[in-house]
Amino acid sequence: MFLLDEIRQKTFVLIGPRASGLMFHGPLWSYLNYPGFVIGGGNPVFVGWYWIFLIIVFLVAGYVIAKRLFNKITATLFVLMASLYLAFHANSLSNPNGGMFAIPFFFFFFIRYIQTLRIRFLIFHIVTAAAMVQFQIAMGVPFLFLSVLFTTVFVIKKRKANHILAYALVPLLLGNFIVFDIRHEFLIAKNAFRHLGTIDSNVTMWDLVVDRARNILTGMEFLRFGPPNGQTYAIIIFFVFITIQIKNNIHRGIYLVFLYFFFGFFVLSLANRFPLLSFYVFPLHPFVFLMFASFITSPHKRVFVCIFTVIYVLNLVGIYNYINDLNHFIGKNQYSWKAVFTAASTIYQDDEKEFGYFIYSPDILGYGPRYAMEYAKKVYDKNGFGYQKKPITYLLIEPPARDNPFTSEEKWKLYQIHIYSTPVMVKTFDNGYKVEKHLLNAGEIVVPFDPGINPGLHYR
Repeated sequence: MFLLDEIRQKTFVLIGPRASGLMFHGPLWSYLNYPGFVIGGGNPVFVGWYWIFLIIVFLVAGYVIAKRLFNKITATLFVLMASLYLAFHANSLSNPNGGMFAIPFFFFFFIRYIQTLRIRFLIFHIVTAAAMVQFQIAMGVPFLFLSVLFTTVFVIKKRKANHILAYALVPLLLGNFIVFDIRHEFLIAKNAFRHLGTIDSNVTMWDLVVDRARNILTGMEFLRFGPPNGQTYAIIIFFVFITIQIKNNIHRGIYLVFLYFFFGFFVLSLANRFPLLSFYVFPLHPFVFLMFASFITSPHKRVFVCIFTVIYVLNLVGIYNYINDLNHFIGKNQYSWKAVFTAASTIYQDDEKEFGYFIYSPDILGYGPRYAMEYAKKVYDKNGFGYQKKPITYLLIEPPARDNPFTSEEKWKLYQIHIYSTPVMVKTFDNGYKVEKHLLNAGEIVVPFDPGINPGLHYR
């Protein structure tokens, strides 16, 4: 939400969310979400409904892509499977989901290009490849590299070497990174090389290979509910069906290209000498589900329908359980927007028209409660001054960190914001948040506080 508000303030931004290794993703995910932010007046709930709209657009496009690559039944099965899977993501989309949305287009245009040799399909493919980089660097860069490698060999073989010039679009499509780096002494490039050159001394190359194999065998999320090792059984069945399809020359070229990109991604990921994080991998899932749905074209379609039905029913049970769990999360967990906004609203619902406030967060950043206070200011039309001492000053305090002796609300109050008075009001919420109201005299107000408690977005 702060990144979206940054676009409101600046209009044009060069970078998006932070990435691993002190790098940044592109701003495309922020711009894609910006209409929801503007129309909803900065309300996160409206942005959440906007995510539902994005998911619907993706499913409609996915249907068209699956139908053109395979047939109507494949398209229907893909939408059934992808929509159920996205139900688990719908309340918390982030920039890797942008890569998830882009990858079917990336694959479709690539297949169309190698089938037709029409340059426009290659251009569309390159555009979607660049979009994947903008959304999620750790996913997009390997796929772009694999695309360049395959296309180079392919066009030479087809005597269309001039088509490789289409990749000259890449620097233009990723120009925001280039401009940012030029302006900031090649910050992203330096951090990228530093990150790739960093090695955990406790992790061997074999450990990394095992990690990638484990991600393939257990991380594809065919099942969100089911028997132990269900993911492993599902991915084995998946590769058995692909083998059958290739052996029977049914969509053989499509499956071979899929395998090239799928396994190529995990091979190239070894350049990152750390275990893969989940958000590097989950954008691949619709890519896998698209191939899975296409097995309806197999000679063993009846067996596949039975398998698909079992997986779908188990996931229906999973989504039922997930929704029930959300009933214990919404408004009750400290990471629920409803919970943090309720705590912030308590401050603005008090009688004062003007007050100062500070926010304590064990992770220092405290983006959730900070945005809740800023949005509540719009809703209640009162003057709340963040990180300023006023005669009436509120403290919004997050639940304490577990097993962290270096931070606590007591240390924060005494040694960072230097408020020593006893609060005149304390309200504690079921989710662990706490609100304190302090009446400060002139001497207490002029005592300076540590500016480091409000990092804001200075790193940008």
